[in-house]
Amino acid sequence: EQWWKVGDIVSTLKVQTIQHTNGTSGMTIDSGGVVSQPTKPMFRVCPAGDKAISNNTTTVIPFDDKSSSTELFDVGGYFNTSTYRYIPLVAGYYSVHMSVLLESANYVIGAISKNGVQQFINRAWSESGLFSTAQISGVIHMNGSTDYLEGTAYHNVGSTQNIRGADAGLGHSYFCGFFIG
Repeated sequence: EQWWKVGDIVSTLKVQTIQHTNGTSGMTIDSGGVVSQPTKPMFRVCPAGDKAISNNTTTVIPFDDKSSSTELFDVGGYFNTSTYRYIPLVAGYYSVHMSVLLESANYVIGAISKNGVQQFINRAWSESGLFSTAQISGVIHMNGSTDYLEGTAYHNVGSTQNIRGADAGLGHSYFCGFFIG
């Protein structure tokens, strides 16, 4: 005989921390109900300084700075500043964003690529003599083992142009993202 009803299976879980059996804290809930996940994969990187982008060539942007400021980070350690690739070892969907500022009064095409194939692309044009900034965003699935992301820039201004790096400010050229689930 059934001793409970479906409507009776309701409970309140009162915890502050949820941990893995190895003791790693996976989630905390503060007294105001705010949930934090201290090991949730996320990153924000910048070029350490201005970087030269050759004319008429799609160039992988050398995002080589993930620690010169407290505003730069790599939770999980999945961003490789030697290959300029984000290779998360957690499978799932990621929200990714990139900004690239070209020191040119012309245009720049920025793209976020997965495994070398462009997934999200945007072109920015400046007619007023100001720098051109391409902003790119998207949500993408990563397999958690071999998939990688990288940012690229392209222009055909006629000569090599620079993209702005962290030395000019963290808001000019950057690549960031986080694990959604």
